[in-house]
Amino acid sequence: MIKRVLIYDPVPFNGGSKTVMKTIVAELPSSIDVWVISNDEESWCNSNVHFVKLFSPHFLLNKTSGILYFIKHFIYLFSLISNMMKLKRFRKIIGFSGPCVDFSLYLLSELVHIEIIQLIQYDNGKSRVTDFALKRANQVFYLPSTYHSILPILKSQNNDNDIAKKNPMPFVNGFNNSTCKPQKCINQLGFLWAASLLKWKRVEFFINALAKLNNTYANTDKYFTNLCYIEPQSETYLNIDILDKVHNTHWYSKPKHLKEIHANSSVFISTSKDEAFGLSILESMAAGLAIVIPADRAYWDQHLTDGYDCVKYTPNNIESLTQALSRLVNDPSLLLKISQQAKLSAQQYCNLHCYSQILKCIPN
Repeated sequence: MIKRVLIYDPVPFNGGSKTVMKTIVAELPSSIDVWVISNDEESWCNSNVHFVKLFSPHFLLNKTSGILYFIKHFIYLFSLISNMMKLKRFRKIIGFSGPCVDFSLYLLSELVHIEIIQLIQYDNGKSRVTDFALKRANQVFYLPSTYHSILPILKSQNNDNDIAKKNPMPFVNGFNNSTCKPQKCINQLGFLWAASLLKWKRVEFFINALAKLNNTYANTDKYFTNLCYIEPQSETYLNIDILDKVHNTHWYSKPKHLKEIHANSSVFISTSKDEAFGLSILESMAAGLAIVIPADRAYWDQHLTDGYDCVKYTPNNIESLTQALSRLVNDPSLLLKISQQAKLSAQQYCNLHCYSQILKCIPN
């Protein structure tokens, strides 16, 4: 059994993929010594891991293409080598963000014999970097909704015997039911939006719909909004200072008490564009919230039913989202029915079941 595993995390802010990795780590046998090398110590401070700092020049953090992207990953490579020289040897490294984000690992594999387990949780454009990485990964696990983005690469490598041996495996995200807090008795209906401020999460779309909803009701004391956000180190994030502040909205930056906010909310709204999975949606279902999602053919649109365990709206249509929220404000019985059924639907996503193949692969 592998006794020491290194997790590579070059993303400088928290997010769903990091939550997935921390959930997996929590289920590993205690005999496995888990180390994390990252530039985001805050996200790992409460995890049972040994933390090592990844050297990351600030001006390169948000570079995702061009010459500066490659310079960034060569700097990360030197940081990896430097730290691994100080520590005992690892036989396995886990990258959980995607081939392009974890590119430094594959540069390392050219210099050091080490097994790489790659989780793919976001779409990957066809590129030489992705092709380079997937040829060198020893085991690949992917969310089903990302398969179309890696299929052309796998097909192009179809004659490669190494790729055939790897047998890329799908997985879906899960949650630990013991971490869900029961909902409190709520007199007001509480909306919850929780995501990073990356532009594809579309917080401004939600704010505009909420403003329109407020214009519909003379008495907005029927509901309130909890808006939880993370400001990522990225060129593609939205500056919330330019947004109009909507009445009866509570803003929380990186809240430490997110489970408490869940327990005091009634409805979770997703405005993300073509989300590969949406762990925050699953967590909200498990917490007993009614779910509002776009009918965008993404994962949850394909697995939830409008009016049964969720409410759907037309993507990019503020009027449609406003109507969806109004349905729940005006019909408490519908809200209760949807939230109860969503909680039942969430039970099939037990983390031990969802991550079973990954948990088997890491120690072996």
